[in-house]
Amino acid sequence: MSTPYDSLPPERFWRASAAAPDAAAVGFDCGRKFGFAAADRFATAGSCFAQHFSRHLAARGARIVAAEERHPLVPEASGHGYGVFSTRSGNLYTARHLRELLEQALGARAPLVECVRRPDGRWVDLLRPRAVPMGFASEEHVAADRRFHLHAVRRMLEEMDVLVFTLGLTEAWENAEGGYCYPVVPGAVAGEFSAQRHRFVNYGVGAVLADLRRVAELVEGVNRRARLLLTVSPVALAATAEPRSVMVSSSASKSILRAAVDELVRALPIADYFPSYEIVTGPYARGRYWAEGAREVTEEGVAVVMEVFVRSRMPGLAQGTAPVAAAPPSHEDGARRLQAFLDAECDELFLDPATRPTQGA
Repeated sequence: MSTPYDSLPPERFWRASAAAPDAAAVGFDCGRKFGFAAADRFATAGSCFAQHFSRHLAARGARIVAAEERHPLVPEASGHGYGVFSTRSGNLYTARHLRELLEQALGARAPLVECVRRPDGRWVDLLRPRAVPMGFASEEHVAADRRFHLHAVRRMLEEMDVLVFTLGLTEAWENAEGGYCYPVVPGAVAGEFSAQRHRFVNYGVGAVLADLRRVAELVEGVNRRARLLLTVSPVALAATAEPRSVMVSSSASKSILRAAVDELVRALPIADYFPSYEIVTGPYARGRYWAEGAREVTEEGVAVVMEVFVRSRMPGLAQGTAPVAAAPPSHEDGARRLQAFLDAECDELFLDPATRPTQGA
């Protein structure tokens, strides 16, 4: 007797995969649609985890789109916010936020400007409240930089060959009157929360899928050669506004994101998925890629994810130099450096009073 399973390769079977000597041998990315060439230009956006992609790819010699760069007159040591993503967008945790940003950049929606004044007198763009840590001198400067930022986003779309977008959350807060979403609830980083002006939303599979379809449509409309590489961040929610455990909300949100991405990839030729989420969180990893606190991913975990990526998608970069020390730092030192990096860049940490970094204002 025989079945359709008898001739399948080892990566299709759990037992063979679990026995693989390393993550690259598991065949995590065996279902890929496409790989990439050394000449391809990568743009990155999304949650905190997306920052690792550009950092590691650049260290190996890949071409990273930098559509919004630091002006020579801006001191490198200042809180300018450049160099984290391809534009100075800050963290884009939801597909809705990415969709709204692209719609503004491409003229499908009027530019959104909402700003507040910090206690130190500087002004903050509430749609990217920590993307420009040093803030702005006036409301007019916020609006002008917002226009420049949208121009840079369009430039990124036109120049890129690949958009790597990491989805992080389904929970978000919206402006009730304007119907647009924030990267983090007003009041956590800047401004004040109002139950009348701000409403909680938790996007379901249908909403996330619709947003991703719209993103793909917008990208194709301005750049026919571009492809979308989607990932789901393995980093759990820092807090939940749902009346349930944050553990349950994390599982629900990641499941929703993963299901929506799966539907999109099946439907659209330009979209593909890279399984960073599965590499870090799957039983094969046995929890060894989690930093203290069991939420953030260690540098070792990130390095493994990127090693799988380059071996599968860009084998020409496999011999490049990854940004990992030849002599690995101690667990304590590595965890401390990683936490400092995340404190500096991740808006979501402001949701939990116990982990809220000290604000500079």
